[in-house]
Amino acid sequence: MDVPLGGDALSFDWFILALRLIFIFLIYFFLFQVARVTVRELIAISQVSARPAAPTVPQPGSRLEVMDPAQSSLATGVTLAVGHHETIGRQQDNSIVLDDAYVSSQHAALSFERGVWTLRDLGSRNGSFINGHPVEGAARLSPGDSVQFGRMQLRFLE
Repeated sequence: MDVPLGGDALSFDWFILALRLIFIFLIYFFLFQVARVTVRELIAISQVSARPAAPTVPQPGSRLEVMDPAQSSLATGVTLAVGHHETIGRQQDNSIVLDDAYVSSQHAALSFERGVWTLRDLGSRNGSFINGHPVEGAARLSPGDSVQFGRMQLRFLE
């Protein structure tokens, strides 16, 4: 169908041009809004991460004392220094290695955050215990508590 080359064709061309300009404006407006939201989010994230964290320095001298070594190579009375994030297990890549057959490769994690010591069982086969109670998930650890990994009995000291 041919469009006559009169005033109708000219007004149709102007209409198409106006639609194209509006479409381009909307694309740029959308991109501007995306950039604005992104910048706001980045500023918010940087302000949160710039806040100083609460001090998480363990007490000097925090340690685990071996009470019953079971079948491990450790002797009764041996103390193991404890840092603010420790992994405990039979495997050599743990920060505290307990070579008892009943201790799992990755047995437990011990951490000090916001002034509180926490013991978390890492899905060990024989469990972790504080004062004879099984640790399910994470449990608070206090000085003097008896801790058991597999058949090894230790005492937490600060």
